Amino acid sequence: MSEVALLTQKKTPLLRVEGLAKAFTIRRGLLGTRKELVHALRGVTFELRRGETLGVVGESGSGKSTLGKTILRLVEPSFGKIFFDGSDVTELGERDMRKVRRRMQIVFQDPYSSLDPRMVVRDIVAEGIDLFRLARGSEREERVASLLTKVGLERAAMERYPSEFSGGQRQRIAIARALAVGPELIVCDEPTSALDVSVQAQILNLLGELQSTENTAYLFISHDLRVVEFVSHRIAVLYAGRVVEIGPSQAVAQRRLHPYTRALFDASPAPPGSAKKSEPRRLKLAGEPPSAVSPPSGCSFHPRCPRAEPGKCDKETPELRGLKSDTAHQVACFFPG
Repeated sequence: MSEVALLTQKKTPLLRVEGLAKAFTIRRGLLGTRKELVHALRGVTFELRRGETLGVVGESGSGKSTLGKTILRLVEPSFGKIFFDGSDVTELGERDMRKVRRRMQIVFQDPYSSLDPRMVVRDIVAEGIDLFRLARGSEREERVASLLTKVGLERAAMERYPSEFSGGQRQRIAIARALAVGPELIVCDEPTSALDVSVQAQILNLLGELQSTENTAYLFISHDLRVVEFVSHRIAVLYAGRVVEIGPSQAVAQRRLHPYTRALFDASPAPPGSAKKSEPRRLKLAGEPPSAVSPPSGCSFHPRCPRAEPGKCDKETPELRGLKSDTAHQVACFFPG
């Protein structure tokens, strides 16, 4: 490969999402004759590079899980484009998409429901290996054993069923299954939320070690801002299906330019071992997240925002804009703090 080609490859993001939108149709009324749209995602745009972790945070119902599933096309997008390694996967048919899916995997939130209780661990981990015909016989056996060792489990675990493991061990099995086909991108959908704090730390450390050795990119979805701040290179804050702030992890966590970002961090508990100083100007949100069926006009956050100005925030929708001092840090707010 030429030097120009190598340079181009490094500059090309592994994943690029442009104007991604997803709306679900629901039926209402006595006989279900009235149809309404639920707007789960509205114009989401971002990039993810190889070996990078992008943390996605937001309240329940903000569209985090829908975003991950839509990127993998487990849920079909309504509008927008998804580019994986330069190719538009939204245009691919099922046969071609199947090839791409080997390079994109997911670790689900609940390790108790994401593993088939009727299968032994050997067959669970080898599902992708069998599907893509990557190994057979003794080679398959050794590959599964190697994956289990890589995630901190013994070879003997292959003979056991998921019910014989703890929550943390089950999540390790789920990670081994995702790694089995050698993916370049893993969507981690709340992978530690169902685990004890001590087990969470083990899983997060495991993901970090695997990223350093395999150069895997993570889309890390979580409601826990402290976890996201710890594991992510960059953070995207999602509100009502829109990205309202995105940038380097430390910059977003410290500056908190969007009032919603600030409110999220102010409401999160202090990291273990640190004394949270008194903050007389902490921002507390009033009201509830907007309806996904009939979102408010203008900025979706304006009904709950202490900075909102009538005639501006309730009429116009702010676009993501980079800071003059840091173009990588973007915020969708007319009056960022």
